[in-house]
Amino acid sequence: MHPVYFRIVVAAIGVSAAIATAQEPTPTSFGATIEVRRIVTEVRVVASDGSPVLGLGPDDFRVKVGGDPAEVESVLWVPSTSDAVETGVPSKGRDLSAEGAEPPPEGRLIVILFQIDFGLQSSRTVGLLRMAPRASDFVADLSAGDRVAVLVYGSHLALRADFTDDHRAIAEILTPTEILQGRTEPPAPEGPSLAAHLDPAAMLDSASMADALELIGLGLREIPGTKSLVFFGYALGQMSAGPRITIDDSYPRAMEALSKARTSVFSLDVTHADAHSLAAGLRQVAEDTGGFYVQTHIFPDAAMTRLVRVISSYYELSIIPPPDLPEDYTIKIKVDRPRTDTYVRQDHPSPQIW
Repeated sequence: MHPVYFRIVVAAIGVSAAIATAQEPTPTSFGATIEVRRIVTEVRVVASDGSPVLGLGPDDFRVKVGGDPAEVESVLWVPSTSDAVETGVPSKGRDLSAEGAEPPPEGRLIVILFQIDFGLQSSRTVGLLRMAPRASDFVADLSAGDRVAVLVYGSHLALRADFTDDHRAIAEILTPTEILQGRTEPPAPEGPSLAAHLDPAAMLDSASMADALELIGLGLREIPGTKSLVFFGYALGQMSAGPRITIDDSYPRAMEALSKARTSVFSLDVTHADAHSLAAGLRQVAEDTGGFYVQTHIFPDAAMTRLVRVISSYYELSIIPPPDLPEDYTIKIKVDRPRTDTYVRQDHPSPQIW
């Protein structure tokens, strides 16, 4: 989501008059540069049940960057599954292929991350037992072009399986016992390698969930394309004096890495409780990265259904930001449709203390 700069440098060089008339811009002084800034980001717009809202164009979006209105220059709808291609409609003004059909789904990169509580606190252990088989079913039902990797974080970050399209093999290692112990040999990697971009020593030294997210972001940013990080967890941050929740200094670095990696975090809270203080960090990381937060202790199947629907497609927006944009800014996006939710990844993290 980082701003994209388009530079046109015009040099005073001798060319034929015919070519100059047909192709060259208005002459400028030697070395003059015209700079036009754009922010390109992915946005998911969904109905109350998580179903994508389709057929949107530039005029449907209301955008503020750094608190000021911004213009949406273009909108591209990107389907990520075959079902999305079959049921979707093109964005307004989008050019179709010569055959008049939408392109095939791009194939997704999905990371499954389980947070392990080795203290075996009952509210968290019950959640692991509940959500592990649902994570397995989720992977088993992925589309043929999707690749999935699995990590766990307990006392440190560990990679259990690199990106592969062997969904059946990954589904078989997503059991509570395997998540806790990781004894089964993972399937052979297929496609881009996350392991190649993870630092084993740093993984062993990762002392917090924020550290783990930073390392994951650093690894994923070396791999092109958008990614979804499905985070089955119970906490991000820790209690401090009074009712405050704090996240360590790794959090801003993690958000920067995840942003550069074009990665959205979907926080599925496994805690067996109606409310708990440590959920604040789970909500924040989802909001900052363009994902969502959902509790799983009452309607776990509904949570997984929402995940499946939300990650089935997205819009890619090209935004012309207001002038004099500060270094740190937020992006707020709404659409002219009732009862919709909009998820957009931020380039700059929110404050670390709540």
